[in-house]
Amino acid sequence: MSEDNDCGCGCADQSALIADLQRKLRDAEAHHVYKYHFASKEIETFGTDRFMGSSVIIEITAQGRKGQLSMGPVAIRNGLSPETIKAIKADLKRSFDYATELKPS
Repeated sequence: MSEDNDCGCGCADQSALIADLQRKLRDAEAHHVYKYHFASKEIETFGTDRFMGSSVIIEITAQGRKGQLSMGPVAIRNGLSPETIKAIKADLKRSFDYATELKPS
């Protein structure tokens, strides 16, 4: 094993360490409460009324599973259905409500 691959913290593979840190950062950023507002508005732009002739690529990563994909990538042709958008918005609201449930007294 070459010294170039040893990061000095016991990790022999720097690229794996960097990928893990990037995943952790992405996961932490996803938990910011303000993200729900923008995601709820932006999801509407992926509907069938605006996305005909194109595809939406879906990829879901399960948090806490070391970034392993649980689904994806898969193409949804001609955009997301109104039912799908409504369901995603409901999940975003539910998640926002949960994230803001505990407030300081």
